[in-house]
Amino acid sequence: MEAHYDVLAPVHENTVRDRALAALRREDPIRWDPENQWWLVTRHADILHISRHPEIFSSEPKGPWHVFEHRFSMQAMDGKAHLRHRNIVSRAFTPRMVSMLSRQAERYADEAIDALEGRRNCDFVTDLAVPVPMRIIADMLGVSDGDLGRFREWSDAMVILGGGHGDPDLLQEVAPLLGELQHYVGTKVAERRAQPQDDILSRIIRAADEGLLDDAPDGVAPENSLDPDEVKDMALFLLVAGNETTRNGISQGMLALFQHPEERERLSSDPSLWETAADEILRWTTPVRAMRRVALETTLLAGQEIQKGESVVMVYASANRDDRVFDEPHAFRVDRTPNEHLSLGFGPHYCLGANLAKMEIRITLGRILERLPGIRLAEGAGPVFTPSALIDGIESMAV
Repeated sequence: MEAHYDVLAPVHENTVRDRALAALRREDPIRWDPENQWWLVTRHADILHISRHPEIFSSEPKGPWHVFEHRFSMQAMDGKAHLRHRNIVSRAFTPRMVSMLSRQAERYADEAIDALEGRRNCDFVTDLAVPVPMRIIADMLGVSDGDLGRFREWSDAMVILGGGHGDPDLLQEVAPLLGELQHYVGTKVAERRAQPQDDILSRIIRAADEGLLDDAPDGVAPENSLDPDEVKDMALFLLVAGNETTRNGISQGMLALFQHPEERERLSSDPSLWETAADEILRWTTPVRAMRRVALETTLLAGQEIQKGESVVMVYASANRDDRVFDEPHAFRVDRTPNEHLSLGFGPHYCLGANLAKMEIRITLGRILERLPGIRLAEGAGPVFTPSALIDGIESMAV
């Protein structure tokens, strides 16, 4: 294994990265990184083991490579605190709500395409990948149409602040927008508490106020209820989790279809393949490249001793190419089944919005292929990738 390979390099260095990760899986699947002081874990089976055991491998902030050094969201919680938040959000994500949002996604995808009428070129990310997940999240949080422009600025700021972006000047520039967004979301939480509506924010508030115990005495707050700041943080987390990964999945998915025209043709000819294609896009693109955990006790992982307090980095981008799990892992196949990718996590932290994310990818790209069958990369152009160790994203892509 040559040390100069960057196993967390952007996807546009895919050949080098894949070669490096394959060598690690084969020769050194749990590798100590002395520079960053963590273990790189590259095999699918070992990442599953870590994910299954939060009592040993903690998600809570305990050092570097956590964007927020507090329990900002359920992603950075374990045990009862995590279960408490997760159960509240899960009560809001009902099948009926996801079905309603799918109809909204179709409308927003068509409106984004309609807005390109008369144009021969556009930025795929800004004009086609961003609108659907951004507007769905806006609906979930009760953002009015008149606030969408500002909400988009705040949303982009959260993407930059939460995505391990490497440009310190840009981080400093967008940081003030976070305060504006927090104030706005806090206002919306207060409004929905006073006048609930049929949206996910109202459902979360109702579940948070009720808690998970229905037998609390009158006048006594259930022990599992959430205070207003916790509800606000939960809403902000939904903005990051439900927006960034999906827009990157849509953008990277379109790039994959540009690069694999035969698979694009199969989808165009047989839209029923979208049932498996959305998962293959998530496996292939792995929008969140890696996640970190901290060992709460000294333990063995595939024979390697991990000391209490040491970090392990689960490289999902490697697990999703593990030939012990995937047949022809370096082939992009829209009909791949089974598809045990880890792009949405696994175990107690499995993504609550998994069905929503796959629906948005399926609907957005499906409408684009149907209505813009001639879409292609602009002459001489290519994607501009997000400079992040954590996110496999595309900043812009001229088409």
